[in-house]
Amino acid sequence: MLILIAQAVTSGLALGAIYALAASGLGIIFGLFGVINFAHTQNMMIAAVAAIAVSTAGAPFVVAVLVGVLAAAVLGMITERLFIRPLLSHDTAQIDTLFVTLGLSIIIENVTLLMWGSQPKYFDTPLHGIIDVGGVVLTVDRVVTMVISAIVFISLHLLTTRTRWGKAVLATAQNPIAAEVIGIPVPQVRLIAFAVGAGLAGLGGVFWGMIYSVSYVTGGTFLILSFVLVVMSGPGNITGILLCSLLLGMTESIAGALFDAKWQRLAVMLVFIVLIVRRPQGLGQGRLTRSNI
Repeated sequence: MLILIAQAVTSGLALGAIYALAASGLGIIFGLFGVINFAHTQNMMIAAVAAIAVSTAGAPFVVAVLVGVLAAAVLGMITERLFIRPLLSHDTAQIDTLFVTLGLSIIIENVTLLMWGSQPKYFDTPLHGIIDVGGVVLTVDRVVTMVISAIVFISLHLLTTRTRWGKAVLATAQNPIAAEVIGIPVPQVRLIAFAVGAGLAGLGGVFWGMIYSVSYVTGGTFLILSFVLVVMSGPGNITGILLCSLLLGMTESIAGALFDAKWQRLAVMLVFIVLIVRRPQGLGQGRLTRSNI
């Protein structure tokens, strides 16, 4: 039983790392701008599709991963520049961006269906093999997912707390008008934030394609869970998103191991409800919000 639980926990950590990458960009964007971007998790699908396509064409694995992340970042920048920025000056910006990005998400999903087909595809990587640690079996792709995700989140923390760009982000979150007055290029900060957030989701999508499979509905399947994680942690709370993602990933994996796969999402939602009732302000510290920093 202990080996079974340990196995589920390690698998859940890899799953939680992917959830964290998917939700962190959404949390940053909502914390900064109050924008509800329903197209955010489509960046996961686009990155995985692009990486698989480039890999199938014969490109090296690392190149395929970079192309996938870049494709997601470009899509994030296009979303901000063409579909969100023109709406931010309106009094109804939040509801407008909600419906516009919902429509954009549906368009992206259906265009991918037309161009790529409905069958799931797999990312054939060189990351084969297993690592046996005291009877707990770890696949190499999951280990790589956890290690790279840890490096990414440490880098993101340093970027937002130790660099001029991070200070510009904080200033923009506090008061975008005052930030622009003191010379911070607020539109450029927004654009970069969207690119970074989309790129993080894209990396999560590539990892998902490595471990599982990708189809045109992959982005949609992560949407509700990503918003759940943002609500659990608090908008812009990167530390909270990471903690909540790991918690939900392990919960889902343990529920599947001890009971049945049909219990996994139920267990996740029960944990979500309990945490929100007990701690409605979210977990952890370090929020990037427009009014509370």
